[in-house]
Amino acid sequence: MRGFLGTGATFGADLNLVVQIIMGVALIAGTLLARYKHYRAHGICQTTVLLLNLLMIGLVMGPSFQQQVKPALSKVPHKWYYEVAAIHGVLGIVTELLGLYIVIVAGTNILPQWLRFKHCKWWMRTELVLWAIVLLGGMGTYCAWYVAPFR
Repeated sequence: MRGFLGTGATFGADLNLVVQIIMGVALIAGTLLARYKHYRAHGICQTTVLLLNLLMIGLVMGPSFQQQVKPALSKVPHKWYYEVAAIHGVLGIVTELLGLYIVIVAGTNILPQWLRFKHCKWWMRTELVLWAIVLLGGMGTYCAWYVAPFR
């Protein structure tokens, strides 16, 4: 199914791009909520974005990676086109896992004390920076794959 942004992308890729940008804006809004000491709203906002991203990984990005990137990595070594997408995918998974860990530590008492971090702000800021890098990398990957493909 053709996308709606006028590129060579599929509908899923276009939808994912738009949702990711909206989630990036929501993360910034959530950061502002924390800055103004609205911690409950901050937690709800950030957790919602994290879970929505998990859904997008499962429905769009994971299958796309499996179909387009993974098979090419073993056949076409040292092609930046695929390597950039693979690096984006790995960094994205690391960022998502870190986000899930932060939510578990900050929002629950599930983990024992020795598995919990002590400097919440540092970890949350690190997560926000990683998320921004992954979002920009995803936008770059989208452009490389669908706007100006160089295969």
